[in-house]
Amino acid sequence: MEKVILDIAGMRCGACSTGIELTLGKKRGVKNAKVSLNERMAVVEYDPVVAAASDIEKAVNDLGYIATARK
Repeated sequence: MEKVILDIAGMRCGACSTGIELTLGKKRGVKNAKVSLNERMAVVEYDPVVAAASDIEKAVNDLGYIATARK
């Protein structure tokens, strides 16, 4: 398992962070996703054989937010 931390712009409420968390949790290869509205970030644990960090970032962007993986 690997972990990626995403900075997420555009979240405004608890429903935003919950929606992102639920979407990431359903994504193939994602083991765990925790989104923090206050910190404007997500910590995602995933299987790199099944998913890539760029796929996870894209899933958040597709919801209308701006996700950027920390290096």
